[in-house]
Amino acid sequence: MKKIGAQNIFIAAVILIVAMVAVNVVSLTMLDGFVKDILVERANVGMSVTENDMAAQYDKIADNIAIWSGKPETEEAIKSGSAAGLQADWDANYFNGYNFCAILDSNNNFIFKSDEQKINSLAFTAYGSTMSGVVRMGSNGLAIFHTNPVQDVNTGAVIGSILIGRDLSNSSWIDNVKTQSGSDITIFCDDVRLSTTMMNNGVRNVGSKMLPNLKTAVIDNKQNYVGQTNINGTDYVIDYKPLYDINNNVVGALAATSDVQSANDEFGRVVLIVIVIAIVVGVGGAVVIAVFTRKKVTTPINMVTILAHEMQDGKLDTTEVNYEFADDEVGGFAKLLMQTKKDLNEVVGDSSRILSSMASGDFTETPNTKYPGVFEDIKTNIIKIEDDLGAALSRMNLSSEEVLTGSNQMAEGSQSLADGTTRQASAIEEISASIAEVSTQISNTAQNAQQAGDLSKQTQERVNYQDDEIKNMVKAMEEISSTSQEIEKIIKTIEDIAFQTNILALNAAVEAARAGDAGKGFAVVADEVRNLASKSAEAASSTTSLITASIDAVDKGSKIAFATADSMKEVKDMSAKTAELVVQIASASAEQTESIRQITAGIEQISQVIQTNSATAEETAASCEELSGQSKILKDQVARFKINQ
Repeated sequence: MKKIGAQNIFIAAVILIVAMVAVNVVSLTMLDGFVKDILVERANVGMSVTENDMAAQYDKIADNIAIWSGKPETEEAIKSGSAAGLQADWDANYFNGYNFCAILDSNNNFIFKSDEQKINSLAFTAYGSTMSGVVRMGSNGLAIFHTNPVQDVNTGAVIGSILIGRDLSNSSWIDNVKTQSGSDITIFCDDVRLSTTMMNNGVRNVGSKMLPNLKTAVIDNKQNYVGQTNINGTDYVIDYKPLYDINNNVVGALAATSDVQSANDEFGRVVLIVIVIAIVVGVGGAVVIAVFTRKKVTTPINMVTILAHEMQDGKLDTTEVNYEFADDEVGGFAKLLMQTKKDLNEVVGDSSRILSSMASGDFTETPNTKYPGVFEDIKTNIIKIEDDLGAALSRMNLSSEEVLTGSNQMAEGSQSLADGTTRQASAIEEISASIAEVSTQISNTAQNAQQAGDLSKQTQERVNYQDDEIKNMVKAMEEISSTSQEIEKIIKTIEDIAFQTNILALNAAVEAARAGDAGKGFAVVADEVRNLASKSAEAASSTTSLITASIDAVDKGSKIAFATADSMKEVKDMSAKTAELVVQIASASAEQTESIRQITAGIEQISQVIQTNSATAEETAASCEELSGQSKILKDQVARFKINQ
């Protein structure tokens, strides 16, 4: 089981940790934005410091020129055209680290050059006037310079000029700028790093080129550029500006860069410090909460838990815990719990007393203590139980007497009922036997009717068959009559042909006679044809007589067949009616058989019910005698209880 103190400590620790994490997350999110802003600002500062330092360089050069111009040996050297002693003076002073110096006369002829190569490489020829700025030094170098005219002390006339400058490939002065601003400084000649404070594997990253996009923006388009980029695998926030020479041409660029990784490392150290502080604060807070919780919460709750366990175990009569609770919520709860325990003990004790009396048969005891709150229902229910049980026992006493009287009466009635049902059972058995005999006779009649129906059906089928055969015979007679008539027509045609042939034969004989001897052969043929025609006429006449006799016979046969058909139709109708009547008789017999069967089943059920009633009546009589005995016992038992009358 989890302890509330541990839970509180855990919850408090979680809350502290979550709060600190939330604060750290918000802080880190804000710091991350601040870091980016700081890096941009640092680059801007580096650029500003670089530009300011370059401007200061011009002022320092002007101051050094003024110092040299005021020296008598300088004026003397210009006037005499001799540089004796100037080299030693330059070498001794070196004018605070400047790289080169030149002194010219009024005709711009060099009297002194501190560095022949550097002076000759300057892309500048307009000496004799005050001027300062950036100038190319050869094809891949830059320098800053300042030149002033030198005047005669006495007359104020210009007698020459002095030029002092610094080679920008010298990185010493931008190292100082990095120290001041914290940003890496780079000077580009065109797009090539001329000098820089950026290191690559411990070596200054000079000679490398500007990224193409930066060259396009800064060198080609003459624009400032502020953003983030990667140089040699390192992320930087950069500020680039074009670098102009004295003729306002872009000859390079100034760049101030801030290393993102270095800033992140610093940021990580700050975050680590914040996290450590947060952990220390969280642990300290948790310890304080643990001590407070143990003193104010855990110990009192443990004491209250002891009380609750005693109540759970039913130990309501035990003494309370020996602990002085504080005057707070837990203390108030503990005191209330102890009072509840005391009240419960009184209620349970009083209830136990009443129930004990009821268990011994005494229903006259009543509650004699206060039942608070919902326990009032217990008091009410105890009183109600006593009253209800007392009343129930009184009613049971009266009912037992009535049951005793009623059971005696029921025993007598049940015995009479048993005798009557026995006589009914005998009568039902006789009726059942008579109905069974009638059922057998009706069943035999139904079977005979069924057989008669089957024979009638077969007779009907034979009559139908004979009727069909007679119809076929009538049809055949009609066809014979029709055929005979056709034959008669054919014979008549044959007679006509014989007659015509005979006429033709006569005509042939006449023509043969006219022909004389030439027609004798033809006369013989004509004679034969006449004989044939005569024979054909005789045969046709005989056939006609026979056909006529056949037609007469067919007519008589048709009349007889039609009469037979009509008679068969009447026989068929009478047979159908007879079959229908036999079917109705068979159906009625079957229905009577089913009715008798149902009556028989009903009689059997009545017989079974009567037999059951008879057995039940006998059992009821026995039960009533037993009930009478139990009623006496119940009356004796109820008499033991003490109840309010």
